[in-house]
Amino acid sequence: MKIELRRITHSAALSQETTAYRAEIWIDGELAFHAHNQGHGSADFFDKVGCWDLAEVDTWLKANRAPTVLGDITLDHDLEAEVSDLLTRALEGRRLKRLLRTNLVTIEKDQIFQHPLRKRPIATISSAVLATNPKAVVVNGAGDEVFEHALDLLMTR
Repeated sequence: MKIELRRITHSAALSQETTAYRAEIWIDGELAFHAHNQGHGSADFFDKVGCWDLAEVDTWLKANRAPTVLGDITLDHDLEAEVSDLLTRALEGRRLKRLLRTNLVTIEKDQIFQHPLRKRPIATISSAVLATNPKAVVVNGAGDEVFEHALDLLMTR
């Protein structure tokens, strides 16, 4: 079962206790649910659109995803947890893309570093960074694999 979010609308201004968002949940290439949260601390709402049943999806996720452990508490993975993970990844991806416009972003020793461009050519900053640390990996202009690795590093911090 491939679960993905599409048409994500996020409002940081409305997010108080939880993330305020709207999104479409697609399962195996079919629209399954409309999801939303108003950001006031309540659970996510899932409006069924397609043929998938929420209980069926939760059962599959419980069997195929690792539970979340928070201290002494173990939480089963359900659609709300899956959407939270996907939403966080999508928002961090957007943030990283914005960062790439004004900074040289590098991966050095499994850490993300940003070097402000300040209207200087990216090649100048890149060559200066690589001169001091030849093992640095430049994320700007690199392929999807490097971007995904940088996103994974951001998600684990």
